[in-house]
Amino acid sequence: MTREESPQQATDSSLPLSEKYPELQVSDQTQKIADIDQRLLRKILSNTPLIIWAVDRNGIVTLSEGGGLKKLGYMPGEWVSRSVFEEFAADEDMISRFSRTLNGEASQIERHFNGIVFDVEYMPLYDEQNEIDGFISVAIDITEKIVSQEELRLSEERFSKIFQVNPIAMCITEIDTGKFIEVNESLLSTLQCSREELLEKNVFDIGFWPSKSERQAMVDKVKQEGTARDLFFNFEAPGGTRLCTVLSAVQISFRGETFLLSCIKDVTGEQNALDELERLNEHLETRVNSRTAELQNAHAILNEEYKKRNRLYRALQQTEAKWRSLVTNAPDTILTLDIDGTILYINHKVSFLGIEDIIGSSIFQYMNQTDVPKAKIILSEVFLSGKPQVLETEGRNAEGKIAQYSCRVGAMMSGGINIAVMVIATDITQQKQAEQELVRRRAELAHISRLSTMGELAAELSHELNQPLAAISNYTNGCIRRIRSGTTSLEELIEPLQETCRQAQRVSETIKRLRRHVQKSEVEHKALDCNLVIENSISLLEHEIQRNSIWLHLELSPKPLVATGDAIQIEQVLVNLLLNAIDAMAELPVAERKLVIQSDQDLEGNLVICVTDSGVGLKKGEERSIFETFYTTKQKGLGVGLSISQTIIDAHGGKLYPRRNQKGTSFFITLPVISGDYNDGV
Repeated sequence: MTREESPQQATDSSLPLSEKYPELQVSDQTQKIADIDQRLLRKILSNTPLIIWAVDRNGIVTLSEGGGLKKLGYMPGEWVSRSVFEEFAADEDMISRFSRTLNGEASQIERHFNGIVFDVEYMPLYDEQNEIDGFISVAIDITEKIVSQEELRLSEERFSKIFQVNPIAMCITEIDTGKFIEVNESLLSTLQCSREELLEKNVFDIGFWPSKSERQAMVDKVKQEGTARDLFFNFEAPGGTRLCTVLSAVQISFRGETFLLSCIKDVTGEQNALDELERLNEHLETRVNSRTAELQNAHAILNEEYKKRNRLYRALQQTEAKWRSLVTNAPDTILTLDIDGTILYINHKVSFLGIEDIIGSSIFQYMNQTDVPKAKIILSEVFLSGKPQVLETEGRNAEGKIAQYSCRVGAMMSGGINIAVMVIATDITQQKQAEQELVRRRAELAHISRLSTMGELAAELSHELNQPLAAISNYTNGCIRRIRSGTTSLEELIEPLQETCRQAQRVSETIKRLRRHVQKSEVEHKALDCNLVIENSISLLEHEIQRNSIWLHLELSPKPLVATGDAIQIEQVLVNLLLNAIDAMAELPVAERKLVIQSDQDLEGNLVICVTDSGVGLKKGEERSIFETFYTTKQKGLGVGLSISQTIIDAHGGKLYPRRNQKGTSFFITLPVISGDYNDGV
C-alpha cells in the first residue's frame, strides 16, 4: 500500500455529487444542500476515530473517510478508486474476508496495525433488486479499551493476590443478602472451617451476625458514609469456638459488580486479657499487702542474680581466652580485612614478619600478583552482598616457603552492617600434590589397561601383521625367481614391487597404531575431533570385527565434533566398549550381529557418542554394578575395563552410562563440546 494519490483520485474524492453521478437529475438548490451535507459528513467523520470504507461489487473503494485514517498514515479519500483485491493481494485472510462479504456474509474482527487495535465490521450492501452491490467496512480504534480492560484485569489480579495473602481475615459478600463471594485463608483459619463450608452460604447461615437488623444498620452506614469501622460483636464459629471480633467494611467493585469487603480482626485474646485484668483489679488490694514481702524476696533474688552474673562473666572471660587460644594456634591463617584489603587482625606470623609488622599492611603484597585483581573483586563483592566467596592463590607460609592456599572469604556483620571481612586461608599444597599424583596414577592405570587390551588381541594382531608380511615374502621371492630366470624385464617387476611397498606400508600403519595406543605418555588435554577418534578405534579392531563377522554401521555427525581431552584415553574407552559389544554378540547367529556407532550433539550442546550392540544385553539392576571394580559378566574378564573407562570420562568432565534396549545394550559417552573452529588443533 502507498500513500501516493493520483490526480484523478484526488479530483474524484472532491467532486460534487452532480459531477460524480451525472445520472442524478437534481435542482441547483438540492445539489447545494447535498454538497453541504457531504462536506458536513466528511468534517464530522474526520473528527471521529472511525474509518469508513465503501467498496463496490468489483472491489473498488468508493468511499474512504474517517479520522482514524491518519493513525495509519493515510488521508481521507486517498483510497478511493483503489482495488482492495490488488492492495491486499498478499493477505489471503483479507482477500477471503472480502470475498465472503461480497457473497453476503457479514463479519466482525479485531485487526492490529502498528500497535493499534481496530474493531472492524464488514457488512454487505444491497441494491434495489436486493442483489449485493458491494460492502461497507467500519473500523474503530479500541486500543484504549483493550488497554483499559487489561489494566482492569491486572488490577483485579493484584487485588486477588493481596486479598488472599493478607494476614487480616477478609471476605467479600453480597451487600443485600450477605452471601459469601470470596474469602481468604486468614478468615478460614480464624473460623476453623473450609472454603466449601462458606462459599454459596450467607453470613446468617453460620451465625456470623447476631441479627439481620444489626447487619442492615452496618450496610446502611456503609452506603451513607462509604465505610463502617470498629464494630464489635461476639459469635460462635462453625467449629463451635466462641469468638470476639472487630469488623470494618467498605464497598468495592469486584468482577464488574459492587460488593461488600469486610475485614475481621479476632480480638478474643485481647478481650480475655481485659477480663483477666478486671479480675486482677479485684485482687489488687490483697496484692498490695503482699507486695512488700515479694520485694524483699526479689531483693534476695537480685543479690543471687548478681553473684550468678559475676560467675557468668568470669566464665565468659575463660571462654574468650579459649577461643583466642584456638584461633592463635589454629593451623589455618585467619585474618580480618577492611574494604581496601588492609589487615586488621592475623592469628600468627607469616615468614620472617611478626604479627605487629603485618597488621596495618595490605594483604595484596603477600599474594601472587596475578591473583590480586580477582582478589579485589571478591573482596568488594563480599562487602556489598555478604555472600561468602572462595579463592585459590599462592603465598608464603610461616616458614617462608611458597604454598598453595584455599581462602574462604566471609562477611563479619554487626547490627546488620558489614564491618569487616574474615579470611580463613588453608594450606592445600599437599592436597594439590596428592591430586597431581592421583592424575599420574590414573594415567598409569589407563596405560596398563591398554596393554592388557592389546595382550588380549595379540593373536588377532599377529594374524593381521602376518598377512601383509606373507604377501611381501611371496612378492619378493617371485621377483627373485623371475630375475634369476632372465625371462623378465624391469618394467614387469614394477607392479609386484609396488604391491610389496603397499603391503609394507600396511604393516607400518598397523604398528604405528599399536605403538600410539600402548605408548606411555603424559595426559594431554587438547582439542580433538571425536569422529577421528572413532575411526582410529575401529581401525585397531578392524580384524577382530571381521573375524567375528560383525555388521558395522556408522552414523557419524557430518560436521566435526571438537572436544577437549586426551585422544588416547578416549580411544581406550571406545576400544573397551567395542570389545565388550563384540563379546556380547559372540553367541548370536552371524546374521544378527549388528554394531552401530553414532556421534552427534544433544539438546544441551554436549557431544554424544553411542555404541549399540544386538547382544545378550544387561540384566535388570546391572546398570550401576557393571562400573564397580572387579565386577564382570565375562568368564575370563577382570572387571576393570568399564571402571577405568568411567574414571577417564569423569576426569574429562563427561558421563558414561548404559541403556538397556529391547535387544542388546547402548553405551553413551557425553563430553563438553568446544565451540568455534578448532580444526587446526585436532
